[in-house]
Amino acid sequence: MQLARVVGATIGVAAAIATTTLVMAFPASAHTPTLTAKCADGTASLTVKLVAYAQSYNGKANHIKVTVDDKEVENKDFGASFEGSYSATGDVKREFVVEVTAHDGNQFSFKETKTVEACVVAPTTSSTTTTTTTTTTTTDATTTTTTESTTPTSETTTSESPTSTTTTTTTAPAIVPVADTGGLADTGASIAIPLVIGVVLLGGGAALLIVLRRRAANN
Repeated sequence: MQLARVVGATIGVAAAIATTTLVMAFPASAHTPTLTAKCADGTASLTVKLVAYAQSYNGKANHIKVTVDDKEVENKDFGASFEGSYSATGDVKREFVVEVTAHDGNQFSFKETKTVEACVVAPTTSSTTTTTTTTTTTTDATTTTTTESTTPTSETTTSESPTSTTTTTTTAPAIVPVADTGGLADTGASIAIPLVIGVVLLGGGAALLIVLRRRAANN
């Protein structure tokens, strides 16, 4: 009888140890965190996936905190699983920090940093040079000198006679000075003929006057 009790007690202790070992080993193999960080299409991103964590009970829960470049983007409790995605522009290097606290043991808690290098390709800058040409036109000023022409007054000669009065009017041709333009233009016309005609007329008038006076004297 005592031997049966001893054997039963031994089996009970062995079963309890086996059960405790199994319970402790199961959570260790069940907690599975997955962190994926990358930079693509100009965007840096982080994906967090936590599965098979202990359910919340008696006011206890798992907790996650996520920061991007020291800026908090997530801070909350979760139950048996959690999924979240976070992103930022990929023009500079980004630093994602994930901190998980498991309520069923510190061995399941962790803090991990994911660094993502910049992936934005700088745009090609084209330089356009515009050349402006300035044209300056200089116009020489032209000076025109105008010389006022003076027309001599017509000379009138009157002769008296006992029998008749003859009035002879001799008009000298007007001589118009030409402005000095650095040389006379060759127009093809000559002023010699008008001058000769004027002299002949003047001489004829003088001769006629002498003849009339002689006739008057003879009478």
